[in-house]
Parts: sequence; C-alpha cells; structure tokens
Amino acid sequence: MASCCRVFRVTVEPAMFLYMMCLYIGFPALQALIYSKVCIHQYNSTFCQDLKNSSANMSEYQDGEDFVQSETSHLILMTNVSRLVPSCLVVLFFLSPLVDHVSRKAAILITAGFGIAENVAYLLNSVYVDIDASYLLIGSISGGCGGSFTAMVMTIYSYTSNISTDEDTTVRIALVEAMIFLAGTIGIFCSGLMVDRLGFVFTFSFTTGLLVVLILYVLIWLPDVKPDKPSDDDVGCSQMMTSRVSGIFGFIRKKREEGVKVFVGLMIAIMLLMMTALAGERDIMYLYVRRHPLNWSTTMYGYLSGFENVLRGITLIAVMPVLKYKFHLKDTTLIILGISSRIVGYSFYSFRYTWTMFTGCAASLFTGYPAAGIRSSISQQIHKDEHGRLFGLIASSESIASIIATLVFNYVYPASLSFFPGFCFMLLVAICVLGLLITLWLRIKMPEPNYYGEFELSVSPADNKKDTLPPPTFNGLKNV
Repeated sequence: MASCCRVFRVTVEPAMFLYMMCLYIGFPALQALIYSKVCIHQYNSTFCQDLKNSSANMSEYQDGEDFVQSETSHLILMTNVSRLVPSCLVVLFFLSPLVDHVSRKAAILITAGFGIAENVAYLLNSVYVDIDASYLLIGSISGGCGGSFTAMVMTIYSYTSNISTDEDTTVRIALVEAMIFLAGTIGIFCSGLMVDRLGFVFTFSFTTGLLVVLILYVLIWLPDVKPDKPSDDDVGCSQMMTSRVSGIFGFIRKKREEGVKVFVGLMIAIMLLMMTALAGERDIMYLYVRRHPLNWSTTMYGYLSGFENVLRGITLIAVMPVLKYKFHLKDTTLIILGISSRIVGYSFYSFRYTWTMFTGCAASLFTGYPAAGIRSSISQQIHKDEHGRLFGLIASSESIASIIATLVFNYVYPASLSFFPGFCFMLLVAICVLGLLITLWLRIKMPEPNYYGEFELSVSPADNKKDTLPPPTFNGLKNV
C-alpha cells in the first residue's frame, strides 16, 4: 500500500499535462496556420476554400494542392529547425546543468516562460493573417531559446526519476508518459474544433493561457527538488561555458561498472530511432490526411489523433502497471512490445483509407512503452545527481534526431507525392525494425535480472567458489 501511494503521489504530472496540452493544441494549429497562409499568399481565399471543399473527382485542384502541400512542408521544416537547434544548445549547456546543480523547478519556469513568448508570436500572426508566413519563425526561435519540448521533457523526467525508487521508477515514468498521450487525446481533438469553429486567434490565446496556468501551478504547488550537493563550478561568466562543456564530456567519459556504457548507449540509440520515427510521423501526418483521397478536415484529423492518444494513454496507466507488478515483465520486453505495435500501425497508415488509418491507431496502442521503458532502464544505471545531464543529453540527442527527421521527411514526402504518398510510412517501418533488432539483441545477449535487483549468475555447485567464479557479464545493470 505504501508503494502504491508513493507511485501515485501527484507532483509534476499536471505540469506535463498542461504543457503537452498546449503543445498538442498548438502544433496542429500551427500547421493549419502555415497551410492557410501559404495558400492565401499564393492564390486567394476563394481558391483556398474551394481546395478545402474539393471532392475526390475534382482533379483541377491537384496542381494547386501539390504546390501548397510542398510549400507548407518546407515551412514546417524551417519552423522545426529554428526551434530545435537553439533548444538543443540551451538544454545541453544551460538547463541540464541547472537541473543537476541548482533547481528543477526553475528550469520548468524558464521553459514555460519562453513558451508564452512563442505562443504570443503565433497569436500575432493569427491576427495579421495576411503577413508572410516566415514571420512565424520569430515564435519558433523564441520557444527554442527556452528549450521548448526538449527542455520540459528533460526536466520533468529528471524530477520524476529523482523522487522515485528503483521499484517504482518504470511505473512513475509511465504515468508521466501517459500524461503526454492523455494531453494529446484532448489537445489534438480540441485543436481541430478550435481552428475550424473558433479560429486561430482563439486557439493561440487558449494555449497562452494554459502556460500561464502551468506557471502558477509550479509556483504555488510544486515542491522543488534540489541537488544533494550544490554546484561549485560556476564561479564566473567567463568560465561558465567551459564548465558546461567539460561537465557534459566528463559525464560521457566517466568510468562506470562493466556493461553499463554499452547498455545505456544502445538504449539511447533505440530512443533516437523512435524519436526519428515520431518526428517524421508528426511532420507529415496532417498533410497526408489533408490530401486526396482522404481530404480530411482539421477536425477529422483531431478525431484520429485523439483516438490514437487515448488508447496509448490508457495502456500506460492501466496496463503497464499490471505487466510490471503482476507479470514482472522486463523493460526490454515492454520496449519490444511497443516497437512491434508501432510497426503494425505505420503499415496500416500507408494504405490511405479511412478505415486503415483508424485501424493503425488501434494497432499502435503500445507505442508509449518504449520511451517509458528506456528512460526507466537507463535512469537506474546512473546516479541521481547525474540525472539532469543524462536526460539533458538524451533530450538534446532527441532534438538532433528530430532535426534529421524533419530534414528527411519534409523533403521525401513532397518528392513521393507523384508515385506513392504512403512511402514515408514504409520508411518509418524500416526505422522501427532497426530499433526492434537492437532491442532483441540486448534481450538475448543480456542475462536475466531479478525483478528488483542485480543480475544473478547461473553457476554449478562445483564452481560456487569466490576464486573460481567467471567474470560476470553486465554485472552493473539493474531492472532491465
């Protein structure tokens, strides 16, 4: 009973929910705003309305649709890169040391504050809808300077792993991960309705308000988690950057127990592959469902994404604790289950029918398991005082993976429109298969651990002497 109370104690989960709600409302709305600006700037509002309402047999709009989709894809690429590049640097050299040495609460407030500036910039672009879409880059750069999604995820997962024990780390991280999917369920569904019925101005006003509520929650309610030992390396501005760089490289090069570096490195590689797939899916999905033959509205896209996220959130909240506490499944097994689920889902998406899109959503219900399992596994191998740098390194690597995915998929998707628009989803399947193969290799090569302890060695009675025991493999790993 005490373990359950500890697992379900509310701390940082509402902050993650509010931030991800803002993100899931804002990102589809931003894509729709870019689409609208590109179309109006190139043609006129009448043509854009006809394009939006065109049916499957109205081929005269095909060239205009392909042009708008291609230009929108390129602008989405620019906004993503202008957000991700500064966020990667800010997280790696400022926010992750801040989390380790000063305060996790302060890092959340900084990211949320810059997020408000980002959404205000989008709000002004919504008010003055006729100005060029490139002005949207001001908002994305503002969000990137605060670390954006990368920083918030790094800080919240660091906070969660710091207050968790080895026994409940996976479930607590799964609950935080579930907040992402539940926020996605409500956020994307509401985003379509808001954009179609209330407009862009209301939508971005609402997202700005969500971030204000987040800041108030953190200031009033959230207890801070500070490091056990204060930092002694930030002695002046002239040495700040040097200390940040040396701290990151020192963390990477630090000697650890046997097998830990190999395990953590491969787990991060799997995480990056999954982030590449997620970023690629996110960038092309809205354009994919807007195109013939689907011709979905933003509201219909919200239904799809809402259905997708509610299934994933439910499996994280209701199913994963059962799999961990009742059936004692290892984290690697959960990762394999999640990646396999995602592969099946992407395969269905490639067929471009309404029923295959929703079937793909249902098939990918375990998609949230890899991120929860990986973060839990690697956090248990690293000391809690290093979690800020660990999750900062992961988050920055995820930003790089997102940049690569944005560059690749926003060029491949327009190029594939002429022969197979679903080609990108087949490419996503290939990326996930590579991640699955790495996970299977880890699962096979690693010895079986106790559920809450170190790996056991299987030795014969004749070898059961201290001076004759073989050297253990991966003897430093726990709970994987």
